[in-house]
Amino acid sequence: MSGARTMGKVKVKKKCCRSTPRCKSCPVVVLLKARKKAEKKAAKKAAKQELKGLDLGKKARKKDRKNRKDDDRKAA
Repeated sequence: MSGARTMGKVKVKKKCCRSTPRCKSCPVVVLLKARKKAEKKAAKKAAKQELKGLDLGKKARKKDRKNRKDDDRKAA
């Protein structure tokens, strides 16, 4: 076995060669890309949850308005 691992489509070297700029298969570059991808995914998920929370708020307000209308009709 050669000492290289794969992460997705990229073949990752076992040890960094410390060249400037860093090569694509450098473990440092691959790790940074994976971390950036994970952060984007987490941000997208958080945004989706926030929108879901806002939608629930709209439904609750609509239901509350309907209940108030029903109460007003019963009181009159």
